[in-house]
Amino acid sequence: MQRVEPKEGYEYDPGKRALAASYEKLKLLLGFVDGTLVPIAFCLILLLSGASVNLSRLLGSLTNSYWISLGLYLATFTILLQIIEAPFSYYSGFIVDHRFKLSTQTIKGWLMDEVKGLGVEVLFAVFAGTILYYLIQATALWWIVAAVIFAAFSIFISTILPYVILPIFYKVTPVKDDQLRAELVSMSEKMGVKNVNRILVADESSKSVRANAFFSGVGDSKAIVLFDTLLNNFTRREIITVVAHELGHYVNKDIWKEAVTSGLFMILPFFIADYALRFGASSLGLTGVSDPAGIPLIITTLIGISFTLQPLTNAISRYVERKADEFGLLAAEDPVAQASAERRLTDLSLSVDTPSRIVELFFYTHPPSSKRIELAEQWKKTEPTQGFR
Repeated sequence: MQRVEPKEGYEYDPGKRALAASYEKLKLLLGFVDGTLVPIAFCLILLLSGASVNLSRLLGSLTNSYWISLGLYLATFTILLQIIEAPFSYYSGFIVDHRFKLSTQTIKGWLMDEVKGLGVEVLFAVFAGTILYYLIQATALWWIVAAVIFAAFSIFISTILPYVILPIFYKVTPVKDDQLRAELVSMSEKMGVKNVNRILVADESSKSVRANAFFSGVGDSKAIVLFDTLLNNFTRREIITVVAHELGHYVNKDIWKEAVTSGLFMILPFFIADYALRFGASSLGLTGVSDPAGIPLIITTLIGISFTLQPLTNAISRYVERKADEFGLLAAEDPVAQASAERRLTDLSLSVDTPSRIVELFFYTHPPSSKRIELAEQWKKTEPTQGFR
């Protein structure tokens, strides 16, 4: 079937603007409960009830191996936490998104994603947790080394994302539109990015109506990933501006900058976790800082400190995203399409275009759409253009 090109110059849908505030308020509340309150409460219950110590001792007696029992504890902890969070995840990710007509997923599809997500989480938890506890045993300065490894690990994840992780959750195929491929490659080369050898499409339409794209790669491993919802619902000019923004993250070396920033911001949580382990071990029944039963204490500290630092980390993220927006304007040279794409993206995801300052500070990793559109409008006045061709 031939693609029907959407109309140029998208304007906000008043109906979607009316729904956005109630949707976002509900999602932010559920996200805070599911992502912060529930895991912290779960960890504290494990610690204060002695259940964490009992579980660690049981696994240790069954295996007679510290490292095997550590791995089993990490896997068990991850599975139990997922089970505790499941009702909140189901309500937020399935019920609410269906109520607001954002999700297209069947209950079977949602369950399959949850199971696959749990499998990935268990693997990463065992891998990362084992490295962390090796460092705890190896050096008193483990909290610094762990932060460095965390930064390196984030780069590794970004590199393998389109090739290893994404196909677990999406059907990924090469883009079929040769003209669009040529335009994206041409724009990339114009901005100094060579050898973009993969332009892929992920079937987001099987999960939701949301649209997105991202650029992934380090060195010669480069890939542009487009959601099929972006291809199906946006004009060609809008698609190019969305990719231009993502291209900006690569050219601006945001993957590396984000890794360094993330590593720096992990030093304080790891340091406080080390302090808590050393001074709280005996009162919690731990045999020492390397006792696997102390994992809930580390997780509680990481979540709590990370949430406290959220306004600062989000401010940095918004700055990075604004720079990518500015790059997108230079790369695609199409402020009209960039503003149009932003309105369309905002309506599709039911985002609030002008949130309160407090909400923006605490929860927005990207500038609100009103500020992004304003940037494009200002650029149009100073750099008039007909758009990238």
